[in-house]
Amino acid sequence: MPQPHVPLFERYPMTRSLPHVALGSFPTSATRSDALAGAAGAGGLWVKRDDLSGERYGGNKVRKLEYLLGEALATGATDVITFGAVGSNHALATAIYGAELGLKVHSMLIPQHKAPYVGRNLRASAAVGADLHLLADREAALRGAVALRERLRSESGREPLVIPFGGTTPASTLGFVNAALELAEQIEAGELPEPDLLYVTLGSMGTAAGLVLGLRVAGLSTRVIAVQVIADDAGDAQRLLDLVTETESVLHGTDGSFPVSEWSVNDFDVAKGFVGEGYAVPTPEAAEAIALAADAAGLALEATYTAKTLAALLAHGRAGVLAGRNVVFWNTYNSRDITPLAQRGDPEHLPVGLREYLDGGDAPAC
Repeated sequence: MPQPHVPLFERYPMTRSLPHVALGSFPTSATRSDALAGAAGAGGLWVKRDDLSGERYGGNKVRKLEYLLGEALATGATDVITFGAVGSNHALATAIYGAELGLKVHSMLIPQHKAPYVGRNLRASAAVGADLHLLADREAALRGAVALRERLRSESGREPLVIPFGGTTPASTLGFVNAALELAEQIEAGELPEPDLLYVTLGSMGTAAGLVLGLRVAGLSTRVIAVQVIADDAGDAQRLLDLVTETESVLHGTDGSFPVSEWSVNDFDVAKGFVGEGYAVPTPEAAEAIALAADAAGLALEATYTAKTLAALLAHGRAGVLAGRNVVFWNTYNSRDITPLAQRGDPEHLPVGLREYLDGGDAPAC
């Protein structure tokens, strides 16, 4: 079987020593949308189609899981513990790809706003055999994971891999350093011009941090606009900067030819004001963005992350910020149809507290 093309490994060969397992279908395309560009008042607009990053399940988590689950395999783990809100796309992606690799995935989930996608994700997680737990809040999830980790270690004699909320670590952020180098290769091949701006969701920060670092290493001047979709205290620029420098340190420590730069919070932008009433709570602007993306570009966005990110792009466009500029919208949502998988998920395999999410509530699909 041919080895996957990993630009990071090819530019910096010593980084091949880092744990990695091929999961995705790369490169993802960069698709021009004149209709979205017109709506945003941009000179040109391209969509980076990470929604198609995996055959079974797409979105930004696939790139992270190549390094996280690679670490699990490298250390001989048989179990993976991770975290998320009840409808977490990260938890579902981990369950799907973990099962594919023969790993048992345990998801520590906390309550969130109801929406139709939540029940679908829960059913799909159950269908691939994930062990789902409902905890009261973030702190309870962390405590529960400690007890579960001890039990699994005792039962198997192996250390479980613990993946944090959102799957973000310096190691997993390498997936988006690589993604930025992939984009640079597409620019060099003439698939799109060098963008002036790149809009991406800011959640657990790994996607944005990797792109910030990778674009600089690639020699591109593209500025990342990271759109905050979580609470202010979990999405500040200093934390994003810290993750950039921590990831850079990992790479330089692995391959001394990987450059070390001077960084500041002025090297990227964090766009605030688009969260609305809270995480996963839809906004009118997000609903507008979902409809526009579908009509203008055939894209399926969701109201938690990508629609709020596109809403920020559109708001900036209406303020004249994008006039005459080339823009990339990095689509981090999964667009693979998981309905058949979800239909195989037996609600009886869900903890009682999670079953109340199966009716979906009355919120727009996310």
